[in-house]
Amino acid sequence: MGITPGPTQMVNANNEARRALMSGKSSQDTIRAAKDTAAFSGEPMRGNLIKQLNHWGVERWLGLADAAAMFSTDRQLVQITSLLRYPVFVNDKDYRGAPDMIKNLLLKKHLLDYFASEVTELDNAVFLGLGPMVQDVLDRLIIRGVIEKDRIIGGMLHPSGNNNYRLSYLAGSRDGPIPHATNPAPYDNGRRAFRDRFLL
Repeated sequence: MGITPGPTQMVNANNEARRALMSGKSSQDTIRAAKDTAAFSGEPMRGNLIKQLNHWGVERWLGLADAAAMFSTDRQLVQITSLLRYPVFVNDKDYRGAPDMIKNLLLKKHLLDYFASEVTELDNAVFLGLGPMVQDVLDRLIIRGVIEKDRIIGGMLHPSGNNNYRLSYLAGSRDGPIPHATNPAPYDNGRRAFRDRFLL
């Protein structure tokens, strides 16, 4: 679960929807194709997410050889989602948490109308939040009773290219010093919590 789709995901979804409609697919199949194509699409975004999923052992939990299958042959095993379902931009730039989505009336409405309803529809799902901003919002939704604490496992990094060097260290051999502005504790705690719960 991310914050909101970005411009790359938005363009990829629109292009895939156009291709699907032009090939005669139904509205339902078109929506599915657009979502499957666009979900955390683009590199290094999707590659970084797959690297983390494999490092945590999510592919083993789901009985897969590689987490990459979650974006191809085994898409039915995962629901890719965001706190804000539709792309949000502020002054023509990616939304990065300001204004606060719980305090802003429009963003709060979208958060509660769409994400909160998704939580109830996916009543057996476990949510893996990507990055501290997602975790902060989830913590506040727990307090409001929107989602139960035991359904959330945090600690993964947001898979954007800005975190390449952190991810290379955290999911790598960990040789050398800890990279600048990197705190391994949330990642390691989340990975441990996931593995203790689902892989032992």
